[in-house]
Amino acid sequence: MNSKSIQEALAVLDDTTRPAMEREQAAHKLAETPSPEVIERLVAALEDEESGVRWAAAAALIDCGEAALAPLLNALVSQADSTWLREGAHHVFSNTRSLKVQQATVDVVKALKGPASSVATTEAAVRALMALRG
Repeated sequence: MNSKSIQEALAVLDDTTRPAMEREQAAHKLAETPSPEVIERLVAALEDEESGVRWAAAAALIDCGEAALAPLLNALVSQADSTWLREGAHHVFSNTRSLKVQQATVDVVKALKGPASSVATTEAAVRALMALRG
């Protein structure tokens, strides 16, 4: 995708007046170019009002692989109260095809579905980020 196509797809993804199907397609298209800006917007879309858009954003983040790891962990730390974000992150981390992401998020996945998930997830995400930074 060229820069103009990326910007157009981002605009569609962010435009809540557009049909959900168009926004979902934009999310999938954005996975082709996992730049920091694209990943940031896909992570933000995990909190969209439309469940299909959230699902498409999670699928796109899965396709982004390791590039989505730190941004998604950071979002889990900074937005600990977001149930939709935690659900999306669980989908991403549970379905990733990246061995590195699987290994880095074992405890995060457990925390996401365990008791007191918001607190436990924040703590697990912080530990995972610290491990990534070495």
